[in-house]
Amino acid sequence: MVADEQRNGRGRLGRRWIAPPASSLLVSLILRRPVPSILLTALCSIAVVESIADLTGLVARIKWPNDVMLGGKKVCGILTEVLSRDDQPITVVGVGLNVNLTPTAAGLPSTAGSLSSELGRNVDRAALLVSVLGRIDRHLKLADEGLRSKIWSRWEALLWRRRQAVRVEQDGPTLYGVVEGLSPSGALRLRAPDGELIEVSVGDVSSV
Repeated sequence: MVADEQRNGRGRLGRRWIAPPASSLLVSLILRRPVPSILLTALCSIAVVESIADLTGLVARIKWPNDVMLGGKKVCGILTEVLSRDDQPITVVGVGLNVNLTPTAAGLPSTAGSLSSELGRNVDRAALLVSVLGRIDRHLKLADEGLRSKIWSRWEALLWRRRQAVRVEQDGPTLYGVVEGLSPSGALRLRAPDGELIEVSVGDVSSV
């Protein structure tokens, strides 16, 4: 399903996602592949990053676990939910990518960016959609083990702030450390100041 605007979308951690008409790529995908939802989140994130590079030349990165960043600005959020229908799990992946808009004029926070504001020109949304969906489709044709191996290694290579210091907000104490990579389960590996390697399953990453 594709929408042209979003007035009261829901992002991760209950945040709102607003998109004016004709400004963004707003897509909900229904996937019935019985693989972990975090793998599908990573797959879609990679498809977005690679499509941005192909169509614009911009270098985007994936902020663990589900945001796409251009420098310090968030341009895309991906929300994955697992539902059940006729006792069969289905995964709904929502993708919201800021394409042609000025974030401040659209009422978005200062942390938000867009492709057009980085490029100084508009981007063909239809071509971007075709590229993203094509990449997702090609990845999903891989067998489970090949899919996992390819997506995990690519996701780790595209991590935002890899080898850099970050702060991770979570339910417990705030964590500080250097992003080392990912665990086999998709958790974030963080090297704490005392040298301990920590695996974070849930949290919100930001620069320090």
